[in-house]
Amino acid sequence: MRRPIAFSLWAALACAVQVCSAEMHPAESPKSLAEGNLGEALEALTTRIFESASPSVVRVEAEDQIGKVVGTGFFADADGTIFTVSSVIGDGTGITVTHGGRKMPAKLLAQDERTGVALIKIDDPEPKPFLLQGDSTKLKPSSPLMVVGFPFDHEVTPSFGLVGGIDRKANGKFFATTHIRANVPVQRGQGGSPVLDLNGAVVGILVSGFESGSGGYVLPIRAAEKIHSDFARFGGVRHGWAGVTLQEVAAPVEGSRMAIDVIDPSGPAAPGFRTGDVVLQVGDIIIREPEDALDASFYLTAGDPIQVRIARDGKVMTLPFTPTEHPFDRKPALQALGPGGLMDPISGGNAP
Repeated sequence: MRRPIAFSLWAALACAVQVCSAEMHPAESPKSLAEGNLGEALEALTTRIFESASPSVVRVEAEDQIGKVVGTGFFADADGTIFTVSSVIGDGTGITVTHGGRKMPAKLLAQDERTGVALIKIDDPEPKPFLLQGDSTKLKPSSPLMVVGFPFDHEVTPSFGLVGGIDRKANGKFFATTHIRANVPVQRGQGGSPVLDLNGAVVGILVSGFESGSGGYVLPIRAAEKIHSDFARFGGVRHGWAGVTLQEVAAPVEGSRMAIDVIDPSGPAAPGFRTGDVVLQVGDIIIREPEDALDASFYLTAGDPIQVRIARDGKVMTLPFTPTEHPFDRKPALQALGPGGLMDPISGGNAP
């Protein structure tokens, strides 16, 4: 029921905007509009989103070598699986989850070093109110966002702001995949919070904050769901390996500057691909520059076949490809060390 309510409220807000625009006279100021129905509609919308999302959000606590660490999580499914961040759960000892006034033990299911996302689970026979997933690819600078989490020792709290940018790197280091830069007030304890769009759907997870608390980085929910899906299917995170090295070419071919430079003879790409092939698309990700290839690499899952579109000898063709697990389990060359290595990890570390 949450999503239809949000949609109806958004329709009301849009209607208010149209009414204001149609009735505004040249002499009227923005102040007069802010005092009208638009502000009331926006307040009603954000209130309903917060009230709808709050039952799906939980407080997460764990123990590390120094003491208690506090953060936020939210239900990924009705079975009690919870998204949170590794900076909150540490090595997975003494994890508890507070939900609906109950404090319950939780177990660590999986952690992903590339993103800093962790999956934990509570054992409870009652179905849990998980959040509907939105489409983060539709976000752009100025798109509104809401964060719902547990700052410090407070109750569940909303924060509202805007998308500041869509970033591939920060502080000179690449993320494992594209992140959303959110200009939303961020406080310790909010690490792992869901980030919602104005439809009330979750579009990402708050994984790190800026030092001043003026904003944070958000992992798109699609990336987090890959971790969730891998665990559900394979019992752990299963990143795929292509066995190729790409290089940037001088002139773009069909819009892409990325060509295959080296092919590992024992890798999964050896049978069908050639050195010099220009990579145009991997799965549903269009390739134009090096960062696009990094994104595509993140979403590869070992054993899952995909289609790769390439340009070769003046012709465009599509080749089937099935990535494998890396034989030496090496980390990719452009992988960031994890969000905590770039910015403040925003767990409520060792609060008294």
